[in-house]
Amino acid sequence: MIDLFEIDGFLDEDTRARLVAELDAAGGAPATVLSGDVHTMSRKTTRVAVSPETRALVRQRLMERKAELEAHFGIAVTECEEPQFLRYETGDYFVPHQDGNTPMVWDDSRFRRISAVIFLSHKAEEPMPDTYGGGSLVFHGPWNGPQERVAATATPGSLVTFRAETTHEVTPVTHGVRYTIATWFR
Repeated sequence: MIDLFEIDGFLDEDTRARLVAELDAAGGAPATVLSGDVHTMSRKTTRVAVSPETRALVRQRLMERKAELEAHFGIAVTECEEPQFLRYETGDYFVPHQDGNTPMVWDDSRFRRISAVIFLSHKAEEPMPDTYGGGSLVFHGPWNGPQERVAATATPGSLVTFRAETTHEVTPVTHGVRYTIATWFR
């Protein structure tokens, strides 16, 4: 079973639109993996540089929901990592991976318990202004269970959370720009 917890309306429309405008205007650099290296064979996206006020606002909103996440997952957490503001353009992706809390990896990710993704962009099958296609956040069932795959609904302004050890991917974006914010609760 894939254990997802979604909060629709995590961001109101005005806040979501302000974040998208800031991300549209901001520069960035290729996103790295946990080691700090760029690995375009596994992750191709841009980590956007936003203002300290924006980072603080998003982190505050996430921490306000900490008790709900702890109750749903039955896990105590203390903090969330610095949010990553991500721009996925046409052709960008992230191969199937786990964010942490896996027994085979002994790095800083072992402290991650809950992964969180905030969706900012509107998804559309056909290219239209201010939308994207493809770029689905897809969750994979356990390796020893049925080959289940579930895509997040990706409603703009929603927060989707899941256990950090859940295998997931972002499929290639086929058109437009997909904006999300990712972080991890420890």
